[in-house]
Amino acid sequence: MQISFQQANRGNYLAADRGRGDIRYIVIHFTANDGDTAKNNADYFAREDISTSAHYFVDEDEVWQSVRDQDIAWHCGTRGTYYHPYCRNANSIGIELCSRLKNGRYYFEPGTVRNAQALTRMLMDKYGIDAAHVVRHYDVTHKTCPAPYVESTAAWNAFKAGLTGEVDDMTAEEVKQIIAQSRTVYKTAEEVPDWARATVDKLTGKGWLKGEGGDKGLDLSEDLLRTLVINDRAGVYGE
Repeated sequence: MQISFQQANRGNYLAADRGRGDIRYIVIHFTANDGDTAKNNADYFAREDISTSAHYFVDEDEVWQSVRDQDIAWHCGTRGTYYHPYCRNANSIGIELCSRLKNGRYYFEPGTVRNAQALTRMLMDKYGIDAAHVVRHYDVTHKTCPAPYVESTAAWNAFKAGLTGEVDDMTAEEVKQIIAQSRTVYKTAEEVPDWARATVDKLTGKGWLKGEGGDKGLDLSEDLLRTLVINDRAGVYGE
């Protein structure tokens, strides 16, 4: 595949000399923008000094590299808690998918997904990385990134399946079906099932989870609700 290169500002990454054995993970992110392009992002990180970066940016048309593979991009570090025991900036490559926004929810164009899968497969082959070592930013730090793949486990599983040849590239209609399946089903606290009510009550009571009109319009998908409950049981939200 064709990959364009625009060197990131020197303040955004750590120059290194990593080889094949040093790169063990690929971390998938999203830009959290609406309608941006891979080149937009490459230009931005070349121009600005913001102490953060990714190796690659992907949209439906292009792939741009911002940091060389052998250098360390600052894409999945945290001053808080690491939830992945091994994946860090120093042993990973970061890929950012350009996003779109509709009705308050981020999504990826099918072409962006296909390009990201092709890039990931190429890097997996180059560095001997298996699909189990392709992770979300969320898996490392619990940041909601990439949001479409945190909110929908089905969408993430479909992306991962496309890395191993288990499925063909998805059509636009298939992507829409996955998104539809992960759409919000719980609009209010009263609609939430019993197994999640305590968590939702806790978060709404703390004011951390609310929609229009108090607990109205919560817009909780099944996948996101399960994530909140798992975090709650792990003590993330306190008493």
